[in-house]
Amino acid sequence: MKPRDLPARAAVACAFLACSGPASQTPVQPDQSATQPAPAAPAHAMTLAESGIVPDWLDRSVDPCQDFYAFSCGGFMKTAEIPPDRTAWGAIQLVVKENEDLLRKVLEAAAADGVSDPAQKKIGDYYAACMDEEAVEKAGTAPLDPFMAVIARVKDAKSAADAVIELQTIGLAPFFGLTPTQDYGDATQVIASVDQAGLGLPDRDYYWKDEGSMKSVRTAYRAHVGRMFALLGKKPAEVEAAVASTIRIETAIARAQQDKVFRRDPHHIYHRIDRVGLEKVAPGFPWGALLERLGIGGVTAITANDPKYYAAITRIIAREKPAALRSYLTWTLVSGMASALSRPFVDEEFAFEKVVSGMKQLPPRWRRCYDDVDRDLGQLLGQSYVAQRFGGQSKPRAIELTRAVLAAMGKELETLPWMDAPTRAAAQKKLVKMAYLVGFPDTWRVYDFEVSRTSHATNVLAAARFELHRQLAKIGRPVDRNDWLMTPPTVNAYYEPTLNELALPAGQLQPPFFKDGFHPAVNFGATGGGTIGHEMTHGFDDEGSQFDSDGNLKDWWSPPTGEKFKQASQCVIDQYARYEAVPGTRLDGKLTAGENIADIGGVKIAYRAYQDWRAAQSVRPPAVVDGFTDDQLYFMSYAQSWCMKVNPERLEVLARSDPHSPPEWRVKGVVVDQPGFAEAFQCRAGAPMRPDKSCAVW
Repeated sequence: MKPRDLPARAAVACAFLACSGPASQTPVQPDQSATQPAPAAPAHAMTLAESGIVPDWLDRSVDPCQDFYAFSCGGFMKTAEIPPDRTAWGAIQLVVKENEDLLRKVLEAAAADGVSDPAQKKIGDYYAACMDEEAVEKAGTAPLDPFMAVIARVKDAKSAADAVIELQTIGLAPFFGLTPTQDYGDATQVIASVDQAGLGLPDRDYYWKDEGSMKSVRTAYRAHVGRMFALLGKKPAEVEAAVASTIRIETAIARAQQDKVFRRDPHHIYHRIDRVGLEKVAPGFPWGALLERLGIGGVTAITANDPKYYAAITRIIAREKPAALRSYLTWTLVSGMASALSRPFVDEEFAFEKVVSGMKQLPPRWRRCYDDVDRDLGQLLGQSYVAQRFGGQSKPRAIELTRAVLAAMGKELETLPWMDAPTRAAAQKKLVKMAYLVGFPDTWRVYDFEVSRTSHATNVLAAARFELHRQLAKIGRPVDRNDWLMTPPTVNAYYEPTLNELALPAGQLQPPFFKDGFHPAVNFGATGGGTIGHEMTHGFDDEGSQFDSDGNLKDWWSPPTGEKFKQASQCVIDQYARYEAVPGTRLDGKLTAGENIADIGGVKIAYRAYQDWRAAQSVRPPAVVDGFTDDQLYFMSYAQSWCMKVNPERLEVLARSDPHSPPEWRVKGVVVDQPGFAEAFQCRAGAPMRPDKSCAVW
């Protein structure tokens, strides 16, 4: 089943290529008065490998001032091969694989007979049911029968709405999705949010544009939809009609939707129209019945991403013939549940995945089952991970590192030339209130639903209903600042502007990004700059700047400051718009602006944090390791955190739809704007990594 991320209202900013699903812990408020020592390093001499740099990943034949990515990652890029069952291979994927291998053993032990611990038995039963291919094959599409029956009864707009509502109860989102969100106008409260959804292609533009591979992807998608309908037993003529209806409806939905760049402005996706307003702009849909069916019938506080969108959706439902609506809803159900069905559906889902990702081989079943357990029982599984991979001084050191970077940010705010005094004071207030979650929850989540040892699809549906109800139960209550958005093994991080809070899962705080005992310059570079600094600066970028210290949607920048920031940002937009993701496809400088500014600013501020930390030590870390200065190690560690090969098919899709730049440009695009880099490597003016013109937001 596809991740139940439904239309996310929160403007979560992630460090890497994607975000993921939920997790609980008391947020730590920063201690601005002290720069505690970050991860300590031995005073004795150390090898390059001991420092945290991977020697074999370097290509020392390359001049770092000519191409720093090739210098830092050239050895890796020459020898690494993307496994056929993955879309990329690099530092991130290596940690992901280590986590998978570890937790596979945990799950296999938990799935053994005779396990008595309730938490272990629950994850073991879930895993065992998923691994029971014979039972999954025998079940076929039977788990979908109750929903197919509702769809079969669609004969008009009213019965179509009934089917839409039924699919919403298991976390699927035909036409739109409904989730909780913090009220942008009052960040202490949670309200309901409706947001656009309902597409099967990577982005709305794929439905009509022919740039790059868009047309071929669209053609492959049409064929894929047809083969799925054929698997359901439809005759060729029925398949043709069903495909035409599904694509036509999805295209109409796509044309009504907001594009990704437009949605970067939170004002564009927040319209507090409440229930009465939603019923007024889209009276053709039974909103009251939807809320009642979801168990939140008394909810009246609702925000919509775009009121006009819901008027358009009701028109689509009203004008389409019942047979067409049945086809679209059937497709939503089958595509959403394909991974939990028998092998023909899994294989067909993968057939299209190959087109958009370049993946050559379906991942083994154990890994797909591991992903499902992490998605549906992530905090139960995460307890075993934390016990084995995040003990000792890991958490205290990560907290110390976070505080050091936040303190450096405070100093940076004092000298920023584009901030005037009132804005600077507001920024400092926001920084002081910025909280952070580190490693894992203080209180583990309880998964209050039954798990079958014999039916995987039953478990997937039960987990979907549980998570939907858990989320919707937040509506009308005060915000829970301890609810993680990622599971502990996740190799990623995020900043949530409505909470003014960043989160660093234990999975991200692993080698080669972080280790107690690495050279401090390496921890400061890979984790301090690439993760903590990156996430922290999101609180002050084009989106974060629109949320105040309490998380309310409020413009706290003065007009002159906003204009100067816009001018500085335009430099970054223009810079990255010159870079190619794949030949013939350039990056979207506007779409990637926030992440690029966070990359550049995070590395610059964490470099300052390292300088401050080092100056305060009575016992200094090694100044030179294998001929490299500690300042050079700082930038090398950041670069090596982005050593990665990505399939060209996946790179093109990301270039058109993802706010992050490809790995190569997350290195070269960053270091050209770092005065500290040019000084550390003694790059001459005009060198590729020290151009005559650079950008300076931070």
